[in-house]
Amino acid sequence: MQLLGLILLAASSWYLWKLTSRFLDEPTKKEITNSFNRLKNKLNESKESFSKEKISEAWEKYKEEGGALSNKEKK
Repeated sequence: MQLLGLILLAASSWYLWKLTSRFLDEPTKKEITNSFNRLKNKLNESKESFSKEKISEAWEKYKEEGGALSNKEKK
């Protein structure tokens, strides 16, 4: 029974692979690849935005601005 399931899984996977490869022509494959690469680049940019250096820099700027605001309120 397990062997039958394995054979059906392999056959259906092969059929789906052949079916999708017929529908995806070269321009479509290229566009999918380009879109995926753009997504990876955007994710890398967002990772860089939340790096330790950027967060520390923002925290220092926040503390500087907070101190300046509290000094103005005291006057």
